Amino acid sequence: MKTNTLSAPADLIPGNCLGTFKLPDDVFFVTERAAGSNLWTTDGRKLIDFVLGSGPMMIGHAHPRVVAAIQEQATRGTTYYAMNDVAPRLAARITELVPCAEAVKFVSDGAEATFYSLRLARAFTGRDLVLKFEGGYHGHHDYALHGFNPPRGVNYPAARPDSAGIPAAVSGTMLIAPYNDLDATSQLAQSVADRLAAIIVEPIQRSILPRSGFLPGLRDLCNRLGALLVFDEVVTGFRVALGGAQEVFGVEPDVCALGKVIGGGLPLAAVAGRRDVLELTVPGRVGDGRSVFLSGTLNGNPLAAAAGLATLEVIVEEDAPARLIEIGTALIKGFAECARKLSVPLQMIGPAAFPDTVFGEDEIHDYRSYLASNRPKQFGIELLKRDIFVHPASKLYVSTVHTGEQIELACEAAYDAMRTVRDSGLLG
Repeated sequence: MKTNTLSAPADLIPGNCLGTFKLPDDVFFVTERAAGSNLWTTDGRKLIDFVLGSGPMMIGHAHPRVVAAIQEQATRGTTYYAMNDVAPRLAARITELVPCAEAVKFVSDGAEATFYSLRLARAFTGRDLVLKFEGGYHGHHDYALHGFNPPRGVNYPAARPDSAGIPAAVSGTMLIAPYNDLDATSQLAQSVADRLAAIIVEPIQRSILPRSGFLPGLRDLCNRLGALLVFDEVVTGFRVALGGAQEVFGVEPDVCALGKVIGGGLPLAAVAGRRDVLELTVPGRVGDGRSVFLSGTLNGNPLAAAAGLATLEVIVEEDAPARLIEIGTALIKGFAECARKLSVPLQMIGPAAFPDTVFGEDEIHDYRSYLASNRPKQFGIELLKRDIFVHPASKLYVSTVHTGEQIELACEAAYDAMRTVRDSGLLG
């Protein structure tokens, strides 16, 4: 007989977490609400939020225009399983902003967007292999979960799955290369040229910036081999520039995966790119063996599309990427000053829109150098103890609504946290 277990959520949700993100018990909290760049917990704490839903809340939580768009759409219905009048308007906005976007197909999350991007690449080219980069994260599906967190000593191009339950046959279709190493990537790709369907890459891998020539080199390589270049812009899209990383670096992929920001905090993502590639998804197209199944009950959901459209309108009107650079630069400078005062070696890698804290001076250029760097989780835990919400040992997302006062408070907390971690010997 079932008993009432509402007071023990861990019994109902295994791990007492919604995915892989779980805070240690001493800083664990349950969220009650959020607004702007603040988050409130059920035990009465108010935190400054640098997680932002793992990125979607670029213009802050509960933005009035996004809330109004959701409320208005909700009165007209939340889903129809038929074309609605909002999704095409959002698609038009995306094609205006994203350089590679000649056409758009909507899905529900970033992992679906990368999954369908790879399916499209295989169908379009008639090939079966995909090359990705060690440490690159492209979501939760079987193809993506290779080489994200491989055990030490695994040699390229071995594709070791990052989760149980992934068939060996899937692993046999994935190749792993070192990020930022164009020579190694070229050699690997050329050795399987007749089978290579796509190269998929985060143009900024987690928070690691591409070396000069790396992304243009990938573009040239795909052109030579007849493979598709897929950018995973789930994080970088609309954040580092209105046109994403492809605008910043001047490299146009064949297909890109978009997510996080475009749903305004609701489940929405997209595959955008060349029309001739995306038209393989048109129902009832000619039976040439290249038709791609792409569907989902909530694809292009009007509620999420309304939230996403309102979000993009605010981002464009306010030139939000420039605002993120301003706020993120202030945070970086503040953290650097704390480190200087404490004689702690610190570098903030990545773009100002989502910097990552690394203690040490060695260059971070790929997954292995990132893994070897000093990023103690305790630093993030100490920030959490001081009411700064971060994902320990991960990047810090900034929003357009973080204030100068909040940045100052975050830097004060960082000073205390760095001192505590330094004095505990974790930075030596």
